[in-house]
Parts: sequence; C-alpha cells; structure tokens
Amino acid sequence: NISLQALMKAYLDFAVVPKKDLEPLFDSNSHKLHLDVVHQRYMAVVEEAAMADEDLMKEDLIETQETAGFHDAPLRLAIGGHFNHLFLWSILENTNAIATKEPVGALKEAIEKSFNDYNGFKESFRKAVESRVLPGWVWLGYKDGKLLITQTNNEDNPLMHGVAEIQCVPVIGIDLWEHAYLAQY
Repeated sequence: NISLQALMKAYLDFAVVPKKDLEPLFDSNSHKLHLDVVHQRYMAVVEEAAMADEDLMKEDLIETQETAGFHDAPLRLAIGGHFNHLFLWSILENTNAIATKEPVGALKEAIEKSFNDYNGFKESFRKAVESRVLPGWVWLGYKDGKLLITQTNNEDNPLMHGVAEIQCVPVIGIDLWEHAYLAQY
C-alpha cells in the first residue's frame, strides 16, 4: 500500500519536465513559455512565502496542497498552480511515446468499474470539460476504490482540504484556463 506522498514523488519530478518533447500535443515554444514564465512565477511566490512562514517551509508538495485553503488567495493560487502544472507536465507524453491508446491493466479495470467502459469515461470527461465556464481544471480522481470526475476553480485541485468540493487523489488533470483554447490545442 503506497502512500500518496510516495506516489506523487515518483511522478512529480520537475527536473524531467523541461526535457520532455510534447510535440504535437504542446509545441516546444508554448511549453518553454509555460515553464519559464507561468510555472516559475508560481514557484517564486511559494518560495518567497515559505521563507517567511516556518510551517509552510516544513511542508512537502502534497502537504502544501492539503493546507492551501488556510492561505490568502494569491498564495493558494501559486501553491495550486505549481502542483497542477507539475502534475500536468508529468502525465503528458508525446503521442509517439505511448504504446497503447487505451488504458490497460488496473486502470482499465477501474475505468470499467466506474464508467462501464472506456467510451463511457471519455464521454463523461468530455461533458465535464465542455460544461466548464470558469478558468479551472477537470480531474479524473480516485476515492474510496472508485474513479470519479470532478472540477476545481482557478488553480485549486482535489487535494485541497476545505477548498475542493470533492477530495480525491488526482489521476488525470486537464488545464482549462484561456490558453487551453488556443487553436494549436
């Protein structure tokens, strides 16, 4: 039984993110801009706040998500933005690197248990994305042995206690801020 912290540490490696070739999903200029401007800004805000807050300094990435609701809105936005984008970069892969286009193994079984089949999942996820009007994220999450689809506003995420409508472990997150609607995406 692996802990959430151990699982996230295995996948959330910022050192690997800039080296990923995400073409054609994400062109290299947009990826670089997102890393060098957007994500770095979030990280700088969190680091500056941590220098002034001993408790925040002691928290790991997952703990900062769980306590983000106790901070002011700009810091909460940066805490969530850092995690959400690191998570997004970590799960995205170049389409040539993906061996199969549909889930297999335990993920396939969980999708079938929760959505009947892969097409049921895709349809449910598509509806959630299309119904999103405000900036935010749509998530596939895991809770109580089942997969579910949830949404969060701005840079909030399903790990945030007292913020997320449904708390769960994120499996997939899709960024639905305005840049997600640019023609190349």
